[in-house]
Amino acid sequence: MILHIIGFACLANLGADFLEQFEWLPSKPFKCSMCSGFWYSLGPSIAIWGWQGLLVSAITGITAELIYRLINRL
Repeated sequence: MILHIIGFACLANLGADFLEQFEWLPSKPFKCSMCSGFWYSLGPSIAIWGWQGLLVSAITGITAELIYRLINRL
């Protein structure tokens, strides 16, 4: 489960950074790391863990935001 959370958080950061170049996309949920982390992981998490996947997706969103802030601090 930890690998799932960290993996989707990293994918969310990559996706948000990639989508940053498209000005016509709204900022949320596409360019926000927290939003992207939640939405990217919601479907697979619910498919794997059932309703507990909702909580896993929330943790993934927070983890994605923490990774984003750590990267920008450097």
